[in-house]
Amino acid sequence: MAKDLTANVRMYQVGELGDCFLLTFIEDADEVNVLIDCGSFRNSSKSQERLSAIVKNIKSKLNGKKLDVVVGTHQHNDHVSGFVHCKELFKNNIKQVWLSWLDDPKSALARRVNDDQKKLLGQLQAIHAQIARLNVKGDYSPVKDILGFYGVDAPGSAVPAEGIANLKILGDEKVDYLTPGEIKRLPGIGVNVYVLGPPRNMRLLFDKDPDKDETYDPALALANKDAEKLLSALRAKVGSADKQEEQFPFNKVYKKTESKADQEIVRVYNNHLNSWQKIDADWLNQANRLALFLDSFTNNGSLALAFELVKSGKVLLFAADAQVGNWLSWQDIKWPVKNMTTNDLLTNTVLYKVGHHASHNGTLKKALETMKHEELVAMIPVDKSDPNITKKNGWKMPAKNLFQRLKEKTHFRVLTMDDGFADGCNPVKDKPKSKWNELPFKPKIDKKNFFVEYKIQG
Repeated sequence: MAKDLTANVRMYQVGELGDCFLLTFIEDADEVNVLIDCGSFRNSSKSQERLSAIVKNIKSKLNGKKLDVVVGTHQHNDHVSGFVHCKELFKNNIKQVWLSWLDDPKSALARRVNDDQKKLLGQLQAIHAQIARLNVKGDYSPVKDILGFYGVDAPGSAVPAEGIANLKILGDEKVDYLTPGEIKRLPGIGVNVYVLGPPRNMRLLFDKDPDKDETYDPALALANKDAEKLLSALRAKVGSADKQEEQFPFNKVYKKTESKADQEIVRVYNNHLNSWQKIDADWLNQANRLALFLDSFTNNGSLALAFELVKSGKVLLFAADAQVGNWLSWQDIKWPVKNMTTNDLLTNTVLYKVGHHASHNGTLKKALETMKHEELVAMIPVDKSDPNITKKNGWKMPAKNLFQRLKEKTHFRVLTMDDGFADGCNPVKDKPKSKWNELPFKPKIDKKNFFVEYKIQG
């Protein structure tokens, strides 16, 4: 007699940008719990309190059992800060930890990539500090915002790196560093886990931005492409303030030798009516582009997993924050299962945890179009009240065109971290457009305990 299998996905409401998903697989009397990430964008006391409440809820749900597997997808604050702020709560409560091959200290390639990444982060911190010292006009908030993904509060500090380091010692068993093409079996239960990314191919690992036919929002993709081309102009860490003054037309050396004629030129130059013509500090915008490069590269190194419910073949896809090179690399994987392809996994996907908070570059267009299962549901870990989204010219999460296509592909069955039912996807207000009634289970929203939950019949 076949066993009855269900998969319960609990998306926690971290109160800002963040990811924390608890997957509970139950097959008759057997139960396996998998936690994928636990983090929020900021390290404020309010953020830490919310994460603490969430981890306590997880422990309460486990009722004395340990987490069978904890997955840390990549080194960004909004994915792993909870393993720093709630380290004591996780102690003695994890059996095994899964990390990406990029976190494996025994891999020479991983060590080289991580060394370069740390160097770039250090340069970015120094650049940000020097820009503040120069006191020039301009919007350098992207640098500050992206440093927030790394939990950087002072030079040399990085909360996400500490989170990954903590994960390496929190599990009872040896850490498993996953490589694309591996298939893991959850202990004692009919669930296979396919490791999709990050790629070991360096070209694809650094391929961060989608071309116009790979995304639903091509204007944003093209803007990223233009930014990347300008990165080469910034190669070294910003030096002292005096040295930086050499970049300006009337620096200290000039002022020591200026003539009366020069003084008239300076007067005209400093006239506030001419300020709109000045380009003195435009080169500093390279810092914003450097920050975007670092952020995108880290996202592209995400551990991407597909959970297959063996009995039905249904798939739960967790792509973390993977960007284009990561997604494209999945097609090159040769699975050790006869006639199995990555497209099979995509076609059978019934739950898609939308990549990178539904930003334009977190979902490959071709891959989403391959998701054709009639039970497809999307879960987006996004909070529209996050300051990075609400501010002027804030982050476009969810990206407009992608969001609309997600609703169409799922028959308007999209769940968001903040509200539960996405706009246009409420089973009561949006009938008959929203097809929740065609599924075996309906979502549950528990704002008291900070989660949105959806169950899948396997």
